[in-house]
Amino acid sequence: MATGWVPPGGRLKLRVSLFQNEKIESTLYLLLRIGLGLVFVYASLDKIWYPGLFAKSIANFKILPLPFLHAAAIILPWMEFLTGLALILDRYPRAANLIIGLLTGIFTMAIISAMLRGLNFNCGCFNLDSTEANIGILKVLENLLLLGVSVLLEMRFRKALHLKS
Repeated sequence: MATGWVPPGGRLKLRVSLFQNEKIESTLYLLLRIGLGLVFVYASLDKIWYPGLFAKSIANFKILPLPFLHAAAIILPWMEFLTGLALILDRYPRAANLIIGLLTGIFTMAIISAMLRGLNFNCGCFNLDSTEANIGILKVLENLLLLGVSVLLEMRFRKALHLKS
């Protein structure tokens, strides 16, 4: 019985990359990391300045009980701001990216839940002033795009950790 060739160390390492040039790939991931951070910092600003309006936006989802509304309206924007800033400044980027991914997943599920229940309102994601309803498939796709960027960044972080070991 013939055995296959086993590289030193006993594992075959397969490099999966979007680009052949490491410098281009590194630049792309840098731009994605900073871009995702900027999106979350920008999204947090209106909510930080107007927590009462953001509490009303959260209430429109009809998911959280009243005692949790104000706490969520204060905590969530600061989580968005701090995790976005951490990604921009490259401070604990993997942890920040994980939190951003979890928040985006939760936001997406809340939007889908509102859609399924026939609710139509401004989600307060980026602008609290708007009277225009934006709960819909485009908002879900926007969130899935952000979640996809988060997944790509996580793959890059794992690759970097694997190369260090």
